[in-house]
This record gives sequence, structure tokens and C-alpha cells, in this order.
Amino acid sequence: MKVTEVLSRSKETRFSFELLPPLKGSSIQVIYDAIDPLMEFNPLNINITYHQSEVEYRRLPGG
Repeated sequence: MKVTEVLSRSKETRFSFELLPPLKGSSIQVIYDAIDPLMEFNPLNINITYHQSEVEYRRLPGG
């Protein structure tokens, strides 16, 4: 089923959530603990985003 079909058939407001993943070395339990209180809203989906690598740019002599 397409998202547009789900939304057009829905009789109530629908939610989706986007969460940041836990920091490296953290337990999956961190995600479960974040999701549990959201379940009462009956979300269509819960998306766990991706942490981009942190990049630091420095100007160096000579370019």
C-alpha cells in the first residue's frame, strides 16, 4: 500500500517520527527506550536517521 493511500483512507491525524541513532558504543536499548513512549500515538513509521561523519576543515599554509 502506498503512503498516499494510507493517508487518504485515514480518519484521524497520523504521525511519523524521526530519531537520531544512539552514539557509537551505546546499547540498542537506548532506541527502545526512545520508541516506547511514542507508541501510544500509533505512528505510521519511525525512522532512525544516519549520523554523518564529522568533518573538520582547516586552512593550511600554501593552500
